[in-house]
Amino acid sequence: MSNPAHSDARKARDDFSRASDTDRIQIAQLLAYAAEQGRLQLTDYEDRLTKAYAATTYQELDRLRADLPDAALIPRRGGECNPAPSTLLLALLTGFERRGRWNVPNKLTTFALWGNGVVDLRYADFTSTEVEIHAYSIMGMQTIVLPPEINVEIRGRGVMGGFDREVAGEGSRGAPTVKIRGFSFWGDVGIKRKTRNPRK
Repeated sequence: MSNPAHSDARKARDDFSRASDTDRIQIAQLLAYAAEQGRLQLTDYEDRLTKAYAATTYQELDRLRADLPDAALIPRRGGECNPAPSTLLLALLTGFERRGRWNVPNKLTTFALWGNGVVDLRYADFTSTEVEIHAYSIMGMQTIVLPPEINVEIRGRGVMGGFDREVAGEGSRGAPTVKIRGFSFWGDVGIKRKTRNPRK
């Protein structure tokens, strides 16, 4: 027969164990689902999301999901991140769009030739803590939209075209980092940080 005191001590020890990147990403996805279902208001969602990325223990993460319907389900703890597969988005005389909820891979390549594209990360589910986006525009245009909490590093170049090199605002501690590389030739790669819109 198990000793309740030992069980309580083990639970307390587990609660204060260090959370991993995988744990933070899982909670971020759970919060996004709750916001999509209307169970969290936008301001509450963004506040919890920032806290989730900055959390260091399981106790901090568990507090963020305690009042949600799926709180009884304990996420798999620890382990390695399992990023979505690398993706290529092409706009050849046409266009591409990624908006709403979608799984962000750890490597994304976008190419616009006489076309245009949009990659909107504001409502997306990150599957790793670092994301590489290789963006190329040749006589085309594309826009990458970042949410407020995401960190960004940009190294791109425009030749007779534009490639945004700076983005207003700072990301949050512990949030994923998006590294944007590439070039434009007679085209444009726009990189913007935008707030989320309240769900209607």
